[in-house]
Amino acid sequence: MQLMVTGRHVNVTEAMKLYAREKLSRVMHERPHLNEVHLIMDVQKYRHLVEISARGKNLEVFCREETDDMYRSIDSAIAKLDRQLSKYKERHTRRQQKATASPTPSSEGERAKERYLALRVTMKPMFMSEALLQIKTEQHLFFVFLNAETEEVNFLYRSGDGEITYLSPKKIKGMDQPAQFHVRVFREDSIAPDAKPRGLRKKGCEVEWFSPEKALASMEAQGEKYRFFMNTAAENASVVYRQMNGTCAIIEPKQ
Repeated sequence: MQLMVTGRHVNVTEAMKLYAREKLSRVMHERPHLNEVHLIMDVQKYRHLVEISARGKNLEVFCREETDDMYRSIDSAIAKLDRQLSKYKERHTRRQQKATASPTPSSEGERAKERYLALRVTMKPMFMSEALLQIKTEQHLFFVFLNAETEEVNFLYRSGDGEITYLSPKKIKGMDQPAQFHVRVFREDSIAPDAKPRGLRKKGCEVEWFSPEKALASMEAQGEKYRFFMNTAAENASVVYRQMNGTCAIIEPKQ
């Protein structure tokens, strides 16, 4: 496993690196499924921030903590990482137990439908700059909204290493072909109420069409926390995600 400890706006001493590595090693020891863990230290005036991204097979975890002391921030961030990885392990175990029951596709689809339909919510129209500021200040893992200028569904998510990725529709031909999206990546520390966010790079991507039930089943099979997809029922982009209480919800445009 690759373990990295780096700094941003701060000179990371060998003592700080050693402390972080020792703490991380204890958490990682019983988790051989992880391929890469990256801890970043950052100082902004009196704010001591620590971000950790962990990646493995069908797994990507991001956590962030802030205190007025770097060592306390390291402890808090690693404790949060440990909790998130433990929850992932519990969910993975439950999925394996469910798989042994061998449910029929139809009954599985009905259960998936029951888990999210009652929790459907609508998106809030806003400008891109507002959405970027909200995902930063409220520490969302992802954020989906209706662009107030284009009236199209846009999607933001934390892509790790202090970056936020923004997806906006480029071309949607029909359900027989994947939708094409513009992709722009921003530095989180460049997002502020009185500043234009600094874009790092641009590219494109394709988003597949799924029914909500299939998107939910795929999300759970891959051990993901959310799945952004083109919704065959709503005929637009949507997000299905797992809530803190273990239930699932879907965010889609208001009809």
